[in-house]
Amino acid sequence: MSVTLIIFVAVIVFGLTTGTITTIMAFKLLRNNKEKHHLRKSILMDGIPTEAIIHDIVQTSSSRDGRPGVRLDLTVTQVDGRTFPTIVETYIPITLIPHFQKGNVINVRYIAMGNERKVEVEDAYLP
Repeated sequence: MSVTLIIFVAVIVFGLTTGTITTIMAFKLLRNNKEKHHLRKSILMDGIPTEAIIHDIVQTSSSRDGRPGVRLDLTVTQVDGRTFPTIVETYIPITLIPHFQKGNVINVRYIAMGNERKVEVEDAYLP
């Protein structure tokens, strides 16, 4: 076999390998996003409704369908009166930005998963 043929085969094998790895990673990312989206929807549908106080709001560099991404630092009050801190990253409709200000009380829903609590904002945008 000539050196040119060996190099050609090596390039083909390398291309197929990297293409396969890239495709697998893309499908894993899509599956993880779908699972995360499903979890968010189930929290909003089946979670325990309560209120939270906004301690800080920071706009992230992302947006979805024209809605800005924000990181909310919240203190959530559970049904039994106990509180817990959490940080939620979500998207909010532009028309609701005045409602999402430091010190305001917002409606949230949460579920307990072992020792961890997952929180979602009721007025947040979820496609």
